Amino acid sequence: MRSAAAIATLAFFASGAALAAAGKQAIWVASGAEGGTYLEFYARNLATQMSDYRILPRRTTGSQENLRLLAEGDVQLAFAQADAYASWLAENPERQDDLLIVGRLADECVYVAVRTEGPVTTLAQLEAPVEGRAPKIAVGPADGGMSGTWSYLVGLEPGLAAAEVVHDGDTLALNQLAVGRFDAVAWVTDPMNLDHKLLRAVQANDALELMNLESAALESALPDGTRIHERKSVETASGRRPKSIETVCTSALLLARSDIDKELLRKLADLVGLHLDRLLPPRKR
Repeated sequence: MRSAAAIATLAFFASGAALAAAGKQAIWVASGAEGGTYLEFYARNLATQMSDYRILPRRTTGSQENLRLLAEGDVQLAFAQADAYASWLAENPERQDDLLIVGRLADECVYVAVRTEGPVTTLAQLEAPVEGRAPKIAVGPADGGMSGTWSYLVGLEPGLAAAEVVHDGDTLALNQLAVGRFDAVAWVTDPMNLDHKLLRAVQANDALELMNLESAALESALPDGTRIHERKSVETASGRRPKSIETVCTSALLLARSDIDKELLRKLADLVGLHLDRLLPPRKR
């Protein structure tokens, strides 16, 4: 049994640690949804690596909301897709100096789930009527990364505008895909995150599969040559029988407000530039 003195000593150190933590500069970072790469890996790993600060992840719907929160000053840092950032710059040219790219993190690839025996199993079939109606694709919240990516892809491949877009997502959307409410469900994530819950949900349901996106029209770049979308082959399962799909990928970026503390910015740049692996999901073995 602990003595009163021992208990008092433990209490003293506990209160001291709490005070020390409270004295750290608080940095809010716009992350993403529960179960996604931004929140589950990037934000939590950032908090671990930047222990001199109180890194406070803010749950969001994804890239578009993250950029809005960052631009409005509600957060100091944000994770966002390169295509979402390119769209934001195009829509807000007068504010291009308000945000800056700390660095590129990793690929963000598009995943489109369909029914194995459904009327839509190819990209071309999303561009044509299905049984006398428009094909229906769920792309997640309107402020999310996939919603912005889909709009960008429609600009590259106008035929995709034939699909009706629904702003539902997560595992509920996949369950509804399986019973016929949707023809496709799409999301974006780091292709190394083989534990992503939507990927696992597709693999757990024999009625669902992932579509190949093989159109060369979906590749894009900024005028300066910076790649926005690039076609890649990515694994969807590892082990003795790895599976893969052809898809299109953009990049995940860490962005900051241009008025951020310069010492913090230096440390973030060092982390991304020298120790990027400490922020990313575990790489495949």
